Order: sequence, then C-alpha cells, then structure tokens
Amino acid sequence: MTPRDYLASLEFHGIKLGLDNIRHLMDACGNPQLSYPTIHVAGTNGKGSVVAFTASILRAAGYKVGRFTSPHLRDVSERFLINGEPISDRDLDRAIESFRDTAQIFLNPPTYFELCTAIALRHFAEQKVDIAVIEVGMGGRFDSTNILEPIACAITNIDLDHMKYLGNTLEVIAFEKAGIIKPGVPVIVGERRPGPLDVIGTVARELNAPCHLSGDDFTYSAAGKALAPAISYRGPTIQLAESPIGLAGMYQVENAGLAIALVEKVTDQFPINSDAVARGLADARWPCRLERVLDDPPVYIDVAHNPAGIKRLVESMPPCVVVFAASSDKDIAQMIKALEPIAERLFVTVFDGPRATPLALLEHALAGGPHSMQATLRDAITAGIEESSASRPLLITGSIFTAAQARQIFVEEFGVSPIRF
Repeated sequence: MTPRDYLASLEFHGIKLGLDNIRHLMDACGNPQLSYPTIHVAGTNGKGSVVAFTASILRAAGYKVGRFTSPHLRDVSERFLINGEPISDRDLDRAIESFRDTAQIFLNPPTYFELCTAIALRHFAEQKVDIAVIEVGMGGRFDSTNILEPIACAITNIDLDHMKYLGNTLEVIAFEKAGIIKPGVPVIVGERRPGPLDVIGTVARELNAPCHLSGDDFTYSAAGKALAPAISYRGPTIQLAESPIGLAGMYQVENAGLAIALVEKVTDQFPINSDAVARGLADARWPCRLERVLDDPPVYIDVAHNPAGIKRLVESMPPCVVVFAASSDKDIAQMIKALEPIAERLFVTVFDGPRATPLALLEHALAGGPHSMQATLRDAITAGIEESSASRPLLITGSIFTAAQARQIFVEEFGVSPIRF
C-alpha cells in the first residue's frame, strides 16, 4: 500500500473526536508543535478565510508562515502550505510512512484528520517556520488541532452545523468551539449574539484569557463593491482606510477584520506595520471562495455548504443562474430556500462521490419549486453557462466537493489556471 493509499484508507474510520491519538502521535516525534509559535482559529463559517488573511499578512511582513486548513480541493498536499507552497510529494510520503509506523502500536488507528494534523505540525517544525496559522477541523474542544499552545486564537462565529457531533443549540456549539481558548491567551471573537457570546465570554473569564470583541475592542467597515470589497479598520495599533482585500464577498470584510485583530495581538513577537497588513489583505488567496474563474460569462464558484454560509453568499451576489449540489448530511431544503432571492434559474445536480445527495432526495427537498434537474455536474455547468450572460452570472455552490470538481472542469475545458494560494 502506497503512503497516499494508507492515508486515504483512514477515511473509513470516520470522525472520532478526542485528543488521545494526536497526543500519542506528537509525543512519538517529540512534540514539534511546541517549537514554533501558532495562531489557532475556530468557528462555523469563515475560519479558513481568517487563516488565509492572517497567513498572508504575516507573509507580507516577511515571515515564513505555515498554514494548515481543511478540507482540500484537489489534492491533500494543499492542506500543508508554507508561504503559499504545498508540501512536496516526497516530504508528504515520508511523513505518512513515519506516522504509519508509529500508529501500528495504537489500539485505535488514527483518523484521516488526525494524521493530517500530525503531518502539518511536524512539517512546519522541520521547515523551521517563524509562525503557523492553524484552522480547527470541527468544533474545537476535542479537535485534534487542540493540542496547540497558541499565542493568539480566534472564534469567527457560531451556527448550526455538524450537530451530530457538536450539539443542536448555538450555546452548546459555542462551548465546543470555546474549547480552543487557553489560559491567558488572547481570543478574538466575531460572534455577537448574546447566547453563544455569553458562553464564550464565560470560558474566557474562567481561563483569564483576554477576550477582544468585534465592534467593541476593534472596529471595521466595508467599502467598495460586493465582488471587489475593501475594508476600513481601526484597532489599538493598526488603522486602515478602504484597503482592498483579495477575496470577493462583503462577508469577507468581517473575516479580514478578525485577521487584522489577530495579528495585532502578536505584534510583540512579530512586528507588523499597516503597509504590510494592506499588502497581505490584497494578496490573500483562498480558491473557490466566491472565486471568479471565468469572465465571459462571469462564473463564480463558492464552497458554501450550510444555510448560514449560503445566506452570507447570497448577500454578495446579484441575480444569477445557480448550479447546486450538496452533501447528504446537510439541510438541503434550507440551503435551497436561502438561494431563492438570487436564483433566476436553478440547476440541481450531484457531484461525484458517495457523500452526494441523490437526485431523488434533492427533488424532494425542492418541494416543487422551479428548477431543472441535471444528471451530472458537468451537464449542469453546460446548461448553466448557456443561460448565463454578462449581466446574469453563473454561481456554482453547495459543497466543497461541488466546488472542487467544478473548478477542475473549468481547468480542463476552459483553460482556467490551476489552484494557487
């Protein structure tokens, strides 16, 4: 079995929240995650974008930055970035082999995500990064990334997702996400609703962790257009006026604001000026986050995969043609309902893979609403392009699997550039 095949085989073990396996894996290689500073980011939506902005700012300031995110789009190597470059095949295979040998003595084999976390944390140490920005996989308290001892952390927002594992109320989910807060470590919080915010605040107070709130301890506002936004920001050490950001969507202004607030909390160790912040925001890349992949007609791809994410996406899109395919564990009916304000034509389809919602279930979720069913994602894209125009763009969304496969179709058939970070 090749190293990649071994890693892929771990997906059959599913999701197992807990820290025992990751602690054993990191103990076996000397806990390299403690040899460099880290920033830890949790939240329901936007955490990957906050990581992308934060890493880009630090990189613009001249630092060597590790960046761990999940899931990947096309290749697992995308999860392990240093200054925007994925881990090499050689280094990835070597890391998988090493941890496979370690895991042979485990009573329970590691999960796919646990092994990816271990690979990232050791790789960043081996490559001697100055700092690493780490995204939580799911939840926080029992997520395998939660063995970090970060110098700052952030919680973007709280919404209903992964309820099978995290709970079915905002307050319970907030408690799980607040599990990343560490004693005395500053936490940046984007969530503003009283219920989940009270939970986060209580955890922070119990741990004597300074809690910095959006709107109170730092402020930001949006400028520009929805598909070419800019941010004005005011915090204790950094001020910006209408600075362009590299990710489309007005909701990205919030993520950019949280990223700036994060770097403000580490400037004692990593000096950063406003010019570097502005460059980092403008240069940030995060593929398939309202990414414009074609100009004629305009085509946008986004990974929104739950009702809250779709609602934020809809706020930034004009009336458009929509291609939609989603995973079977999602609230399909609410996602489609959220798309109604902008979907002048709706093409519903399936992505390729076992997690896709079958067409029959999609049909049921639509409850008779206007739509066109398409047998494959490629068919839906072809139909969507035919219905699109300069004034009516095409939006492809519903799942990260949808986004990844759609982008590859545009690479193969329309000459779109491969993914870059």
